[in-house]
Amino acid sequence: MENDILTLAALVAAYVGVVKRFGMNEKWTHIAALLFSAIFVLIPESAQSLTIKMSVIGLTASGAYQYVKKRSDGDT
Repeated sequence: MENDILTLAALVAAYVGVVKRFGMNEKWTHIAALLFSAIFVLIPESAQSLTIKMSVIGLTASGAYQYVKKRSDGDT
């Protein structure tokens, strides 16, 4: 269960990073994080596993995980 929570936390952070890059106001990012986490937690387990796999593959392929870590070149 702890691994699942860590995985979901990374996915939610990546999705919030994506919406920030689309111009979401900083004050709404906490609400976005809650909504993304609710999606992952409230869907049925059979769909949850598939959604997590799709998210990891899609976010990794698009480079969205760069939004989770702080870049060394000074960009945010």
